[in-house]
Amino acid sequence: MSYTIRPATLADVNGVTEVARHTWDVTYAQSLATHNRRQFLDRAYTTQTLREAISHERDWFFVALRGETVVGFAQYVRRFDAQGELVRIYVHPDHQRRGIGRGFLATGLAAIAATGIELCYVSAEANNAPARAFYERFGFRLHREYGRFLGDQIIQLVEYTAPISSLLDATDLATTTEKGTEQT
Repeated sequence: MSYTIRPATLADVNGVTEVARHTWDVTYAQSLATHNRRQFLDRAYTTQTLREAISHERDWFFVALRGETVVGFAQYVRRFDAQGELVRIYVHPDHQRRGIGRGFLATGLAAIAATGIELCYVSAEANNAPARAFYERFGFRLHREYGRFLGDQIIQLVEYTAPISSLLDATDLATTTEKGTEQT
């Protein structure tokens, strides 16, 4: 199965929304109340919000495609402190564990490093063991733990950070970068 990772376009908005809704329902079914998931998705994944994120000159927004179908997406932003942050990374459950997440890291980190950003942050839900293992596998280290309201409930998050140069030197990411963005 072949996947392509490329910068998102405005034509990808509907595909991104579909992946977000399905992935959030699977990933957070046990930890986030349904009404809080819906409220967040209805606010964060509107056509206008996604168009702005994809078009924003300080952001890097990528999609993974199988054929012409969006099966995942990732968004990096330049933070106020001039560092980078991976703020969204989701792969449809039917396409997980096929190298797409690794491809998003390799592609996104290379893009933000090219602008001189040296440090990358990422947060995950504290009890999301697969996400935490994924980030730790590539060299992200725990920076802090914190809580945040999502609707009417508090979720516990962990924030990871790592120097981009060390992340790009990670064996798995270096292999992905050498192959390009085509994933199998």
